[in-house]
Amino acid sequence: MTETLAQAPSGAEEVLDIGILDPAQTEFYRNPNGFLAVRIGESDHRRVKLARMLPFADPDRYISVEDMEGKELGILRDLAELAPEQQKLAREELEARYFCPAVTAIRSIKEKMGYFYFDVSFGTVQKVFAVKDISRSIKQLDDKAVAITDVDGSRYLIEDVWAIDGKSRRKIEPYLY
Repeated sequence: MTETLAQAPSGAEEVLDIGILDPAQTEFYRNPNGFLAVRIGESDHRRVKLARMLPFADPDRYISVEDMEGKELGILRDLAELAPEQQKLAREELEARYFCPAVTAIRSIKEKMGYFYFDVSFGTVQKVFAVKDISRSIKQLDDKAVAITDVDGSRYLIEDVWAIDGKSRRKIEPYLY
């Protein structure tokens, strides 16, 4: 049975050599244009992006720090290991990237020319978004939660498919596997 990184024993990162960053040597800041930047030891990267390696299972642990070409600079083991102001900068960046509104109702799902158009509500807000490959874009996260990714990479979450109204549930059920 293979262990996931989240379940690996303490110290396994060194054996696996996954490039864990030392929080004491990692300093986030905003560059003059307002983008996230980082100093890692003596190395200064004027613009970086952050990616959650376990976005749903463990969103505050194992955060990949990448340059703008997608080259991984290293991995933060846990945001809690950073100083409070550093955590704030990292969380702001992650919240912007992983903005995931909760779908409260599905008004319709229509197929047109190979795209599926979802007309949904988030409380009082309504939005229509397109999905290209429906089998890859809808993920059942557990027995209740469903994540949907649109053609632009935006994510939407149905927190509890059994708690939404029956009409909405019947519209999404054919696409759940």
